[in-house]
Amino acid sequence: MSYESFKEIVTDNLALYNKWGAGKFKNYAYIANIEGKQQKDVVFDIIKSTDEEVEVDLFQKPHQFAHHLNSSQVMCYCFFRPMIEKDSQHPNYGLAKEKLVEFIQKMIGVNISKGAKCQFEYEDSETMKSFKEIVKNKGKGEKSQFDFYIQDGEIEIYFEIKYTERSFGKWPNKKNNTKQSINNHIAYVGKGYKEMLMRSPFFTQDCKDSFTTMREDDFSKPDNLFNKHYQLFRNALKADKVRYSVFIFPKGNPSINKEFESFRKNLVNNDHIIALYWEDLKSYMSQGFFKKYVGVLTTDKTNTSNKHIE
Repeated sequence: MSYESFKEIVTDNLALYNKWGAGKFKNYAYIANIEGKQQKDVVFDIIKSTDEEVEVDLFQKPHQFAHHLNSSQVMCYCFFRPMIEKDSQHPNYGLAKEKLVEFIQKMIGVNISKGAKCQFEYEDSETMKSFKEIVKNKGKGEKSQFDFYIQDGEIEIYFEIKYTERSFGKWPNKKNNTKQSINNHIAYVGKGYKEMLMRSPFFTQDCKDSFTTMREDDFSKPDNLFNKHYQLFRNALKADKVRYSVFIFPKGNPSINKEFESFRKNLVNNDHIIALYWEDLKSYMSQGFFKKYVGVLTTDKTNTSNKHIE
């Protein structure tokens, strides 16, 4: 199945849940109308309408396209929120319930305790600070954000969530990038990320060799190894002996599957960098979540010719 066919099947199903009218997006029936409304109010309505179990008290600032019903940010929240409880002492994060403890143990093979710290839209302030020092405060630092994060003692688990995206994020080498932002990126990759990668035992020697042979001006080219797999590298580089980088995406999305398979096969050599597939997580989903997001992926129409990544 082509990526275009996959996305059409999924978004046609999502359109059944759009109760807010498409407005100016009339040709895209899975996009909620936000004209004259606050985006966060529409997004909160979308979340609450999916399933009665989901509360919106831990939801952070919506992304620009969070009112699209295929938003992976909203999907992430709707999946994990019923598995955590609010911490009255720390309003920005929650605590793991028994179901999340079970999910992590069975799907990732890691033991965490009930009450482990959980946070949506987690910003890695440690990396931001160190990268700001790399460019001598000539920038805000490399913004490193994760869809969901769990911390329990030394154990840290970083999640990146995908749904209908064509690919993982690439470095946005846009025409309107300032000279300073390009120079910052060169420094981030050539000093920060390269050093992290060379220290890591989780990447292949071929991967490290490719970084060694790159010249400084190569680090701003969109087709270099790092920029082509920008988000995958940034997330995977968090993995170490007690840290895990987890990517959740549909097995039925051929484009995302192909990219991750190539990344893992050619560049990664450790099981702390993990792929999970939405189709395999049914037992952790509410009925409402499954019907909205995943049920359509389990039909013959979407899973034919899609091979599980080994």
